[in-house]
Amino acid sequence: MERITDSPDGQAHVSAEKAAPREGARLPRPDEDDRGSSSPGVPAGTRPKAPDGLTSGRGPNPPRLEMLSNPQDFAAIQERGTSRSHPLLVVRSLRTELGTTRFAFATSRRLGGAVVRNRVRRRLREVLRVMAPSFRPGWDVLIIARPALVEADHEVLVGAVHRLLGRSGVIGGQSTT
Repeated sequence: MERITDSPDGQAHVSAEKAAPREGARLPRPDEDDRGSSSPGVPAGTRPKAPDGLTSGRGPNPPRLEMLSNPQDFAAIQERGTSRSHPLLVVRSLRTELGTTRFAFATSRRLGGAVVRNRVRRRLREVLRVMAPSFRPGWDVLIIARPALVEADHEVLVGAVHRLLGRSGVIGGQSTT
């Protein structure tokens, strides 16, 4: 680094005047942040519309599943719930007085490692999310994954879940109590 030595004492003399703002400066007004819009003519606080999802069939706000997390709810399903089985999974359902249908997943280590179990839960959540508009309110549902589910095709999984939830009364049809 080169030192400027214009004076006998080795100090550089810098003007105390405010420098003119440079064209294209990042902050043309250094002490001001009006939190306004950076585009002229657009009112502050308005944002561009969020991009639509890349997956067809899902709107901007896909239905959110309500999940069971209370151990007493799991115990109630195990004690008083009805069971329907398929080679891929078992569905245990219990009629409740709530206005929503709640779900829980059981994925044991027999399925595989954590990555495999998480993938199974994601696949089940997506299948249920697509079916959500047809759920009847007032059910607690426990879905127990079996090892064959790991390798199952998506269409086969959708068919199995739809068939078991239909037989349980969670989707249309007759209600079982």
